[in-house]
Amino acid sequence: MLFELNSENVFPNPLLSEDDGLLAIGGDLSPERLLEAYRNGIFPWYAEGEPLMWWSLNPRMILFPDNFNCSKTLWRCIKSGKYEVRIDTAFEDVMRQCATIKRMGQDGTWITDEMIEAYTTLHQMGYAHSFEAYYNEELVGGLYGVSLGAAFFGESMFAKMSDASKVCLAALVEFAEANHFLYIDAQQETSHLASMGAQAISKEDFLSMLFLSNQSPTLKGKWNKEMLKTKGRVTLLIGGNQGNRAELLQQACNMIGQEIGDIVQLSSIYESEAWGFETEQNFLNQAVVVETRLDAHEVLSKALSIEAELGRVRTGNGYASRTMDIDILFVDDNCIDTPELIVPHPRIHQRNFVLVPLCEIMPDFVHPILQKTMSNLLKISPDEGKITRYNA
Repeated sequence: MLFELNSENVFPNPLLSEDDGLLAIGGDLSPERLLEAYRNGIFPWYAEGEPLMWWSLNPRMILFPDNFNCSKTLWRCIKSGKYEVRIDTAFEDVMRQCATIKRMGQDGTWITDEMIEAYTTLHQMGYAHSFEAYYNEELVGGLYGVSLGAAFFGESMFAKMSDASKVCLAALVEFAEANHFLYIDAQQETSHLASMGAQAISKEDFLSMLFLSNQSPTLKGKWNKEMLKTKGRVTLLIGGNQGNRAELLQQACNMIGQEIGDIVQLSSIYESEAWGFETEQNFLNQAVVVETRLDAHEVLSKALSIEAELGRVRTGNGYASRTMDIDILFVDDNCIDTPELIVPHPRIHQRNFVLVPLCEIMPDFVHPILQKTMSNLLKISPDEGKITRYNA
């Protein structure tokens, strides 16, 4: 049964589409309508002069990032650096090139000026994105689509040079893996996509996956190549004993969230006497777990910068008062030993002012070298210093 939309009604159940996948006609390309369509596994597809048509195909072509088939030829092309891949720098240009460049077996285009305007609006809202391939500063390949939840809905791609669009697809797959996308929707079944690892699944299975995807937050905003990096977790200990100690800890947390990454765990604040020297004011310390795309040395550089902004003056004497001290305790469960940084921090197991806040938020985390949990390390710690929860 074919449904007719007006400016107010909502989409029918996508399972009610015609045998060819056509579900409804009419409506508009407003951002609200488009986002509702993608949330329900529906997309617009029509030619100039035709009524606006909405589709829900069966079967549906899906590419799971783990299944991407990168041929040896494509791998060599990527590694050669022949093309520079950029993200979200030429969205409208990519759409216009997709509309202009002819593809084998296709006459004309469904990418009308109305579609370009509508999807460019979605791009400006942070929902639509493009991956672009440049050769000598010329745009020679690209793809675009819509991101909602944990899925990317691919719309079209183009290439003026060999493998240019495939390089963009490889970058999209890498991005999807780094940002935990469940799948890339390729819509229509083609042998070309199948050769690259995509597979046809039933509409029922697709809608089940779509439901799961919709439970995840959408990665809105302008994307960039830094987001190709996989996120990791860095555990920090922040503390100080000068000035307004609690306020400085809050400032440090705010700056860490802005400069390093999202804070995903934060312990209570604990007070302790200075370790190794005497001082008029006790230290306040707090454990912080941050989800970040920065590597360990980039985190170190940011931490040192935050310390300096908060008034830390390094004297070379580790046993001294300070407004802010940021120590990197763990980087996932990795071990790092360079002149600038040793991870895990070599004295974690000797200091209760470190272990107590760690035990509050990650008691079962296993020290990658000592192979003991934080709880076990606290039980056998030689430190007899008194640690109390701080109440302002």
